[in-house]
Amino acid sequence: MQLVGGATALVLSGEEEPDRPVFTMNCVLLHPRTRGTVCLPSPDPQAPPLIDPRYFDVPADTSAMVAGLRAVMGIAHCAPFAPYLARSYLPAGDDLNRPDAMSDAALEEHVRRWSATAYHPVGTCAMGSGHDAVVDPDLEVYGVERLRVVDASVMPTVTSGNTNAPTIMIAEKAAELIAERPC
Repeated sequence: MQLVGGATALVLSGEEEPDRPVFTMNCVLLHPRTRGTVCLPSPDPQAPPLIDPRYFDVPADTSAMVAGLRAVMGIAHCAPFAPYLARSYLPAGDDLNRPDAMSDAALEEHVRRWSATAYHPVGTCAMGSGHDAVVDPDLEVYGVERLRVVDASVMPTVTSGNTNAPTIMIAEKAAELIAERPC
């Protein structure tokens, strides 16, 4: 679990602006067991892909997020944050001033309603040798000549943290591979 916070409003990726000063504290599940899908609906390259993240298909992911949310709420009610916490912004309810009194079911409902991708999806073109692999260790797409994928999508699983540095490493390795043997 990664806790992400700051003196800003990160509500719905900035789509909603709170009516008062807030701070944000999120929990991010670093190693979800649930796997979503990305499919092409047709041969038309202009057709948008069908994306189904399938959030929380694996119950362990839901349990981990509930525990993370409970931890975040507990931290928010401690110094130095507590004096600035008039009430939690989400979810709305009278019992938020006592996070220990909220049921797991209420927290699960919140998690299912408000969770979203944390800007670091990976694996849609996973590298490997199994039946789910899209690219080989040289980042070449199986079955397609002269095409490589060089981005976070080749990571078979998400890293323990932000994907920026690993993606730079993939790009640097790709540059070496291309210099040695262009497609």
